[in-house]
This record gives sequence, C-alpha cells and structure tokens, in this order.
Amino acid sequence: MNFLRKSLVLLSIVFLSNPLSLLILGLLNRILLTPVTSLFVIYPASQKYVDYYGFKFLQPHLKNIPVICGLYFQGGTPGLIFGISGTEADFEKPGFLTALKRNSDRIARWLGVSSTRYSGILPSAMQRKGVLEPQELARRSGLVGRVVILAEEEVRQQLSMNQGTPVVLLGGRGSVGRQLKRQLLLENRTVYTVGRRDELPEVLRGQQVILIDVARKGALEKIIPQLWEGVVLLNETYPAPRAKVIRDLGEIGVPVFHLAGVKGFAFPEFPGAYSGGIPCCGMNEGGVIRPLLKYLSGSHLETTRKPEAIATTALSAA
Repeated sequence: MNFLRKSLVLLSIVFLSNPLSLLILGLLNRILLTPVTSLFVIYPASQKYVDYYGFKFLQPHLKNIPVICGLYFQGGTPGLIFGISGTEADFEKPGFLTALKRNSDRIARWLGVSSTRYSGILPSAMQRKGVLEPQELARRSGLVGRVVILAEEEVRQQLSMNQGTPVVLLGGRGSVGRQLKRQLLLENRTVYTVGRRDELPEVLRGQQVILIDVARKGALEKIIPQLWEGVVLLNETYPAPRAKVIRDLGEIGVPVFHLAGVKGFAFPEFPGAYSGGIPCCGMNEGGVIRPLLKYLSGSHLETTRKPEAIATTALSAA
C-alpha cells in the first residue's frame, strides 16, 4: 500500500503537476463552472510524513514547489491537496516563504481557484514574513477556533462535564489561541492562557480542567510535570502527540483527545491520527462543520483509561 501511494503521487507529479497539465485542469474547471474552488497546501511535520507520500529521490526538489498529492471533499465542495517536502526548519530560510507563496499563487491562477489554504504554522509564519495579510490570518484562525469550540463541547458531553469547567489554553497567545479565547469568553467560559514557559495557575490544581493545546509542537511536553488527574487534554496542535507523550499523560491520569480536523473525504487519506478527515486549516467555509474527534488514550496503552472510566471519575468528582 505504501509503494502504491507513493507511486500514485509520483504519477500525479509527472502528469498533473506540470504547467501544461495545470493549465488544462484550470480550463476544465472553468468550463465546468468552477466546481473546485480551493487548494490546500500541506507540509510534513517530520521525515516520516515526507516518506509517507514521496520517494526519497524526489524530496530535495519539492521544498517549496507545491505538487498535487490528492483531492478532498468537505463541506459540499471539492478541493485539491498540494504538498511540499519542506519542513518548519525551512520556513526560516531567506526567501523560502516568499517563493512558496508565489508558486502557490501561480498554481491557483492556472487552476482558476479562488482560495488557497495552508497547513500548520504556515499561515502565521507567512504573516510574520509579510507575505500573508493579517486579516486573512485572523479570518482563518477564527474558523479553526470555531471547530475547536465544537470539539470542546463534544468532549464535555462525552465526559459529563458542565459548561463551568475551566479552560486552559496552551498557546493561547498565538493566532488561533487569541481567536479561540475570544470565542470562549463570548460564551462566558472561565479561560486561562499559558505559554510554554509559564506555570499552570495554582488556583486550578486538583480541579477538573480542560487543557486545549493550540501551541507549537513541543510545548505540551514541557508542562506535563505540572499536570494532575482531573485534567483532560484536547489537542489541536499539529502533529498529534507521540505515543510516549500519551503514555506519560496516562500515568498521571490525563486522557488525550485529538482534534483531527473536520469530517470529510480525502484520497489518499491523511496519515496517522489525521485519517478520516480534513485538517481544520484546510476546511472549506461552506456547509456543515463536523469536528473529527479521536480518543488517543486507547486500550493499547496499558496505563490509560477508557472514556467510560474517565466519565465515571468526572461524575464522582462533580
């Protein structure tokens, strides 16, 4: 299956990602009254994600040149998935993000596509470099924040926790965190914001708390020693927590829920904990938004408890 997936991506690069093919696809898209209105540019969180989609001999040539690697259907609208092999370390290289934005815009023009979405920290990194408008970043971050709100409601329903449960936003000063905090406050929620160097509020210790991770990767690991049983983690950060992190949290008694995005169809499907959906940053704005929530503290990790056990604890503590 792995070889087949990589072969399909290679064939799509050769036959679909060259300028002539993209222009022809754009002509067909316009003739058909533009059914495809968006493209979603993704990047790998680690080398394993690069290897998931591409043969090694291709990877050095696709750092900031998006190529077709799939399609998706969500919110009643189809879209195209384009991928690069560049990682977050490449984003700091001079001119990298400017070139990526220029290449993405050119492909969008060829295809007749009106909206380009970027995964992970790409939008905020582009905004800092001045290649993405602040208003666009705020608008997209607000949409992601809305999905997180819906996922948090679902977690509380599963665990029989009331709306008065305090929320701690890890990474709450970032672009998504600021929008999420604003939306939570509009719902009269009690919200605390912490960064990777901050201490968790001592006033909350021992209480039931929902910890929402919208920080950059690595922040969660730094605060694990501060956590206690009664904390429930809802992760939105890309990538999903590693198995060791989930085990460490399970030993404390902290269950891990992962927001894998919104429900939709992608071919080939996104890997790992993102399978079965579309990442929030790539979702279309029309149609019904349905969060794709996954419980990662599964029975395959001996130190964790199932949702039913967590719910029992929550009820007894209420």
